[in-house]
Amino acid sequence: MSKRDKLIKKILDGACITFAEAEKLLIDLGYTSEFPQSGSSHKTFRKSGCDKITLVATQKPLKKYAMKMIQAALIKEEF
Repeated sequence: MSKRDKLIKKILDGACITFAEAEKLLIDLGYTSEFPQSGSSHKTFRKSGCDKITLVATQKPLKKYAMKMIQAALIKEEF
């Protein structure tokens, strides 16, 4: 089982992860990332045909609402 598969299993099981782990996973899944121009700590991930995911880079670990957005994205990707 690869690190990516272990991370996906961890997320689907309901465990919280760090922003860096979430960012790497979402980029691996084909999402593009962008910071707003105003210097905010929020980072938005977008992918065509999927809902946008907004995460706060300073949260360690990510909050439950952010984890639910990532879980929904994984379910939509059929993991």
